[in-house]
Amino acid sequence: MPRHTLQSAAIQQNTRSIIWLDVEMRKADVLPALTSVLWAEGLMTYAHDAILAESAEARQLVFLPWKELASQVVQQAMASGSLIAGYSIPERDVLMAACPEHAEWIKENYFNVNAARWFRNNRPEIYAEACRLAGERRKPGLKNFLVQAAVGYPYKRYLLAVEPGAILGRLRRLLAKRDGTHRELTPEAKRDWARLIEYNREDVMGMRYLAEYVQRG
Repeated sequence: MPRHTLQSAAIQQNTRSIIWLDVEMRKADVLPALTSVLWAEGLMTYAHDAILAESAEARQLVFLPWKELASQVVQQAMASGSLIAGYSIPERDVLMAACPEHAEWIKENYFNVNAARWFRNNRPEIYAEACRLAGERRKPGLKNFLVQAAVGYPYKRYLLAVEPGAILGRLRRLLAKRDGTHRELTPEAKRDWARLIEYNREDVMGMRYLAEYVQRG
């Protein structure tokens, strides 16, 4: 079991600073395409896939190779004694792959914010509704908890329909046909890109909110 979870006593009484991070990538991807990080500089969103470079600039994102961002996050966390938080294990694993020399440190200082077990054990009525929203074939995810009135987070319901992997796949295909030129995308594709960015950023802010919600009990 991961060392730092919402159920662990160390997190319930945590006084360490936290760097919050969420990546977007398709299941077949080796590297993330998009990452939002909430750290000392504030909430920042970074694009990593070269085909997204112009689209990133159009939305005032920072374009930075994933391994460079991962290194910056880990180095800052180590220097400041911070935890690195992500919603479940995939973020931890891509960080470890990008920074193998610090893999053990990452494993020991990663905070898994997945809230499903906590809600199942402590707020079963919210957990049951999250399962209903997720559907029979899926486990409840972050947005299924954030959208509920009882949780108190102002989650935009239209983001429930966002499917990051599908959007990334469509954008890559469209941009590949246009030599990466963002202005030649359809209005629908530009809207999808904007919503994917918003979705990614909300994952970070919502994840922090859920951790604080749990700490309040």
